[in-house]
Amino acid sequence: MRGVIPLLLVAMMCSGCLTRPPAIGVDSVEITARNEQAMAVQFNMVLSNGNNRPIEPLEFTYNVSVAGRGVYKGRHAAEMTLDAGGQDRPLALPAVIPYDRVSWSEQTIPASVSWSLSGTLVYMDEGVFAETLLDLGYRPSTGFRASGELQTTVGGSEPAGSDQVSSSAQSSSPTDAAGS
Repeated sequence: MRGVIPLLLVAMMCSGCLTRPPAIGVDSVEITARNEQAMAVQFNMVLSNGNNRPIEPLEFTYNVSVAGRGVYKGRHAAEMTLDAGGQDRPLALPAVIPYDRVSWSEQTIPASVSWSLSGTLVYMDEGVFAETLLDLGYRPSTGFRASGELQTTVGGSEPAGSDQVSSSAQSSSPTDAAGS
């Protein structure tokens, strides 16, 4: 009986290994608010499930760098289920860029700046086996990263405190799955 339980766990873990992680991309980045000390940005993500059964994204952990400097670390609950078959689902990840972290003042914000986003998404299959694995501490995850150029002005100069939205160009790519 002793050998049966580890064998069962291996079989259960392998069933999770057969599930491909969701595809994660960054569609755009927007400045959603700004003041004299910082700007809030939103990474507009797109998730897709290419598997033949639904999966549930659980939590994102992520890091944001601007001009090569780390400016934000975040955690965000995904709160969705990705249906089978690859339908795209939007999700927004918030971040803040404190000006002092990139040696800016309100008057010295560049017109555009490079950014990078990297992180991990923990997800699970639906079903009893997946929940059991989650209860045992097995958390399938996948990494992601993206980078681009953030346009910090809209049509020339912007007044302080403006809530106009700026967006950016970007590129994204998945990283190797971890824990699956």
